[in-house]
Amino acid sequence: MAAGPHSGAASLATSVEAELEALIARGELGPGQHINELALARRLGVSRGPVREAARALERMGLVTVILNRGAFVRELEIDEALAIYDLTALLIGYAAGRLATSITAAQALELQTFVTEMEAAAQDGRHDAFFDLNVRFHKRQFTFAGNAPVEEVYLAHTRKLLLLRRRSFDESSNMQQSNAEHRDVMDAILSGDPETARQVAERHARSGRARFLRAIAYRQT
Repeated sequence: MAAGPHSGAASLATSVEAELEALIARGELGPGQHINELALARRLGVSRGPVREAARALERMGLVTVILNRGAFVRELEIDEALAIYDLTALLIGYAAGRLATSITAAQALELQTFVTEMEAAAQDGRHDAFFDLNVRFHKRQFTFAGNAPVEEVYLAHTRKLLLLRRRSFDESSNMQQSNAEHRDVMDAILSGDPETARQVAERHARSGRARFLRAIAYRQT
C-alpha cells in the first residue's frame, strides 16, 4: 500500500526535529540561543513550517522555549532542576542494572561491553563528542534490555533535558576515563548476577556523574 501524503510530511517533521535536537546535543545551539527559523530551514533544505513544528515538539520535551512574537530559544536549564534529574536518574539506572543482573543475555552483555571498549578508545584519544554519544547509547541500551518500557520512557524524557548541560562533564579526558572505569564496574556488577550489588554500583556511578557535572560547572564559573 502506498504511503499517504501525510506520511511524508510526518517523516519530514520527525527528521527536522531529530536534526534540531542533535544541534542542541552537540552544543552548536547553546542554552539561551535564538533558533533562527529561516537560517535553519535553508541549512536543512526545508520550508520554515517543519522547523517551527520541530521547535514546538522540542518545547514539549523541555529543550526549547517558545516566546510569543519573539520565536524559539534553546532552553536554559536551571542547575537545581539538573541536579534533581541526576537524583532521579540514579534511582532509574540502579533499577535497570538490578533487573539486568538477573536477565541479561550473552548477546546483550557483548553489546554493552563493546560500548565500554569503544568509550575507552574515545577517552584515550580525547574524542569528547564520540565519548558522549557512546555514553548516551550505552545507558539507553541498558534500559531497553531491562524490558520495562514505562521506566525507560521516564528515563529518556528527563535525561534528554540534561543534553543542555551534561556534555561539559566530559570536557576533561580524566573525567571520561573515570566515567568509563565506572562503566566497567557496573558491567562487572551486572554480570555477577547479584541485583542488589548491581543496583548499588550503578547508583554510585550516577552520583559520580552528578559530582563531575558540578565540578565542571564550578570550573567554568571561576
